[in-house]
Amino acid sequence: MERKHTIPVSRDDLVFSVDMALRKAERFWPKKRGPGDHDRFRPFAELIVDQLELSGMKCFRRPCGPGHSAPPAYGMPRQDGKPDGADG
Repeated sequence: MERKHTIPVSRDDLVFSVDMALRKAERFWPKKRGPGDHDRFRPFAELIVDQLELSGMKCFRRPCGPGHSAPPAYGMPRQDGKPDGADG
């Protein structure tokens, strides 16, 4: 792994990612829910991240890739100089 292409992950981002992973594995958790259960995985995620920090693990991510291109908004000039919608 090349270090110049990695970015350290913040604690909040890591907690969010672990929280989302636990939500995806929700089928392993009890079905009965109560009020305020929408964030029941957050404490577990924070404990997991605490343990990762205690063990000295560091997490990195790759930089974002190039995004998708979107067509210009209606009425904006296209690359050929004609306004959008003017085909003639």
